[in-house]
Order: sequence, then C-alpha cells, then structure tokens
Amino acid sequence: MAKILAVWLSLFAATVAAVDEPSRPVVEVAEYAPKDGTFQGCTHLLIRDQLEIVTTGKRFHIRRAGDTTFRESPLAMFDDAHAVAFNARDQLYYATDTANHRLFSFRDPTDGQIEKSATVLAGMKLDRPHDIVVDSDGWLYALNPNKSEVFRFRGFGDQESRLDLSEHLGSYSRALTVVGKRLYVVGSSAGKIVEVDNFERREFRVHSSFKKRRDAVAGSWQTTGLVPNDVEFHQGYWYVTSYFCPTYSQRTNCDEMKFIRFKTWNEFQNGNWEDLSGLLPHDLVPYYLTPHGDSLYVATFSHEANDQPGRIYRVTCRKDH
Repeated sequence: MAKILAVWLSLFAATVAAVDEPSRPVVEVAEYAPKDGTFQGCTHLLIRDQLEIVTTGKRFHIRRAGDTTFRESPLAMFDDAHAVAFNARDQLYYATDTANHRLFSFRDPTDGQIEKSATVLAGMKLDRPHDIVVDSDGWLYALNPNKSEVFRFRGFGDQESRLDLSEHLGSYSRALTVVGKRLYVVGSSAGKIVEVDNFERREFRVHSSFKKRRDAVAGSWQTTGLVPNDVEFHQGYWYVTSYFCPTYSQRTNCDEMKFIRFKTWNEFQNGNWEDLSGLLPHDLVPYYLTPHGDSLYVATFSHEANDQPGRIYRVTCRKDH
C-alpha cells in the first residue's frame, strides 16, 4: 500500500509540475532563399525596409519586397566579402572587402557605384576585416579577426578609435553584434564572447563557453568545444552558431552543437543550452545571424564545396500547446 501511495504521489507531483511549467517555444526552421538554386558561399543577410542583400563573396545578391528571385548587384571589384550594414546617419551602406583588406561604402546596391573605401582605421591597417555593424547612435564597428581588434568610427576618417581584445579572445574572432546599447565581440577560436559595456572607457566583461577544449579556428564539439561564428539575441534567447565542418572535425560529428540557444550567459558558461543543430542540413556551416521581425535568419554554406553552397534559413518559434 505504501508503494502504491508513493507512486501515486510522484505521478501527482509530475502532473502538477507539467501544468505549472510554462510552455516552451518550439523552434521551426525552413528554407528561405533562394527559391531557385543556391548562393555561392553566402555568409550574411541584410534586411532594410523593402530590400534584402545577401553577401556571397565576390557579389551581392539583392531583391525587393514582393520579388521571388534575387539578382546580382552590379557592385563589383571586391573579393570574399563577409557582411554589409546600413548606417542611417549618413544613408550609406558599409561592407567588408575581406580578401582585399579594406572596407568600402556605397549608396545604392543597384547602381554599382562605390562611394569611399578605407584600408586603415584608427592608424591600424585592416587585415581581412570580417564583420561590420552599426548601432542606433550611428556608430560603426568593424573587426580585424586575426588580432581581435575592434574599430569604432562615424565614417571613414571620422572619429575613429580602436579596442584591442587580443589578450582575451585568442587567435581568431569572426563577428560583432549590437544588442540594445551594447556591443558583443565573438571570440571564435577562444570560444568566448566579450560584452562591451562602454567602448570609450574600455569597460567590458568576458563570457567563456562551457567545455572549451582548445583554441581553434574551426572544429567540432567533441574536438574543440564551441567555435562561435556569430551570436544574436532574439525573442528572449541568445543564439550561437559555430564553425564545425568535416575538414576540421577529425571524423567526429560536425553537426552536434553547431547551432545552440540559451537564455542567460550563465547558461552559456555552464553548458545549459538547447542544441538546434538537427534542424539545419547536415555538414553545412551556419554563419552570420540576422534577426528581423518575428524571425531569425541563418546564412549557411559548405566549407568543403565552395562552388555548391548555401542558402538562407528562417528560424521561427511558436508556442507548443
């Protein structure tokens, strides 16, 4: 009788817990673009008003709202571009020309005219600049990945300054993210995220990922721990992508933990995260993230086959009732 009572009480407690526990949002991932074929090595999607710009190395692909297909922008003369941002302060787009070690600006992606370019910021030469972002006050931020140097500027030659994070972020950093008034710097090889509270006063804190095994530019969860490509905050969760692929995985599972989410930085440091990797295709690398409206967009590509690659995937959440 005591055993029956104990079982009944445990079942009752589980039922109460299930009732009291708020429903978790269910993540859904679907192909978003392109509808015909694939992009060549896409790394980033920018959505501004009625325009979408996909960064695909040597070209931008663009489409207006209502269009089903993308077309190539006439902008050219750049190589291995990784990202583009729009600055409302001067009404210019800014992009990385990574292989040519420079940044450039343009006013309209449909006319092919480059406004200005820069190979030096704050007295330092640009070295494969990867990411570029802008905050709500019109400050632009760019990144030298090999030295983990972050640049802040209003425009080329305008109020340029530099923050050196090399002591904290290991040998390689891939991305920048602005959330609210704070800048986040993604230390890829070190598996760390630096949260910059005040750029001018050099005030920041470092979030280290759970079970980081070694400094590496790419790998797998089992061999290296996280190798973050990007981080974004969307609808109450932080999302992180990692550079995991067959070439660097040493025959381990290169899909495990390549796309995760969590609610707090304490969960990031303790490994209390949700692995969403199974929602993305096998062997594709998820790169930069773009939150827009009720969706989060993930640019993906294949490290092994640069001539086949990638698509943009759309991440949405719904309540599971």
